[in-house]
Amino acid sequence: MPAYFVYRGGKISYTDKGKGRAILFIHGFLGDQSIWSAYTKALKSRFRTVTIDIPGHGNSDVYGYVHQMEYIAELIQALLKQLKIRRCVLVGHSLGGYVGLAFAELFPDQVKGLVMINSTARGDSPERKRSRDQLIRLVRRDQKKALQQLVHTFFRKNGRGTYSIKMAYLRKAMNCSPQGIIASIEGMKLRKEREIVLKFAPFPFLFIAGELDEVLNFKDLKKQSNLNDQGQFIALKSSGHMSVLEEKETIISLIKRFVQKGSI
Repeated sequence: MPAYFVYRGGKISYTDKGKGRAILFIHGFLGDQSIWSAYTKALKSRFRTVTIDIPGHGNSDVYGYVHQMEYIAELIQALLKQLKIRRCVLVGHSLGGYVGLAFAELFPDQVKGLVMINSTARGDSPERKRSRDQLIRLVRRDQKKALQQLVHTFFRKNGRGTYSIKMAYLRKAMNCSPQGIIASIEGMKLRKEREIVLKFAPFPFLFIAGELDEVLNFKDLKKQSNLNDQGQFIALKSSGHMSVLEEKETIISLIKRFVQKGSI
């Protein structure tokens, strides 16, 4: 069952299972920590697995009008301190990867490794920022319709089981409050370019990208993985932006090898 961590007057929902090297899982936009259930089940016998609901998602509270990546990173650092975890491997999906990079910039000595799943080190382009502003307007006008349209683009167009996992993810999205959704969009829009963090990273990092991703270009992510000799890259042929759900067995295996060896 999830526990709660009190941070600056609000509550953050988290789980802490298993023993061994610590892995912190950070979900993406409109998701919650339950997307990692299969991961923690498979890995908790060998590793200590920690998951959180980031602010405004799942059972965690909303913190103001903008959820900046740095703020969430500081929140995570406070949680790790409470759990007496000195170093961990960060696994972030999409928005979770942005948070992981912010954490790595602020607290590099606490990072054992970083896994970026369907995520980028680059900031938003002007066009992307305009798209986020449009999404905010749509959410304010008709949240259900806006999320239905958006979640559809996250998943591969065809594939066994796609419809059921898409509907399950949409239900998680609809659980988010409008304020939480908008605060996250604003935070993503304002996030820093962090390729420099990877270029000088003292830890290994791994990009996992879906070749069918309509949100990010996997070729661009491959270039980012080459910023440092410790960078690695895997392209998954059968998934879109939700590789974390569409090819979870493959990713669980990759994470296991990465945490054990620092490489794949």
